[in-house]
Amino acid sequence: MTPQFLALVTSFFYAGCFLATRRGLVYSTPATAAYVALTVNSTILWTIVFATGGVPTVPLLAVLCFIVGGWLQLGTRMFAYHGVARLGASVTSTVQATNPIFGTALAVMFLHETLTPFIIFGTGSVVFGITLLSWNPGQQATYKTWELIFPVIAALTAGVNHPIRRYGLTLANEPLFLTAVMGVSALTPMLLNLVNPKARKNIVLHRRAMPYFLVTGVFEAIGIWALVKALGVGNVVVVGPIVCVAPLWVLLGTLLFSRDIEQVSLRTGVATLFVIAGIIAIYLA
Repeated sequence: MTPQFLALVTSFFYAGCFLATRRGLVYSTPATAAYVALTVNSTILWTIVFATGGVPTVPLLAVLCFIVGGWLQLGTRMFAYHGVARLGASVTSTVQATNPIFGTALAVMFLHETLTPFIIFGTGSVVFGITLLSWNPGQQATYKTWELIFPVIAALTAGVNHPIRRYGLTLANEPLFLTAVMGVSALTPMLLNLVNPKARKNIVLHRRAMPYFLVTGVFEAIGIWALVKALGVGNVVVVGPIVCVAPLWVLLGTLLFSRDIEQVSLRTGVATLFVIAGIIAIYLA
């Protein structure tokens, strides 16, 4: 499988995470979504690790890269969930998808990856398209401008995470095991935080929310594995922008399944053309 295809798989399942989480948050909280999804995610990945040969031998530095990656992923997830709760899945996913700006810059500076004209055009087109998707003055009445800080920080942490994971994979190309390590490193501080009574009060195990959060966990496990697998065989400058087409799937899913809780403007059609053009350019690269 090519890194481009794996990145598209990631984008599809990440979009499913946004949509499932959005439905579950009608009845529960972002913290609950994070706990349930991370637990399901880690359980699935570690079960597969032990079912397919157990823990491989990898350098400690590679493991440390993915431990840090897990902490950054936790930050991305929490800010994204709060964004979904406050701004909706469409706006949050589109703003967060600007992360190639950060990831590409860091990959060029520290991993010495090369930018071709097609990649530059494709990345710019994708970023412009998702920015246009997120810029909708008609929605300003539904949220406060400062609340955009949640998906912006999610974009920053996601962008920084790509080069770190890519470097770890150059030391040990064991995507399944390292993805499982990342899940546990994200889950551990959350479990430790449960000693705080305020943290426990934020857990709302509503029976109507749980199926959606379970789906989120399954989709996250598939999506993050596909992403790490893609980074193991492809560069950040190629993988990052393609992963960020998730807003297209979120848009389609919102139109089909979530119109009762979130509306999507017709203007997004123009933005999707820029995103699609960007994907084609990156594929041609």
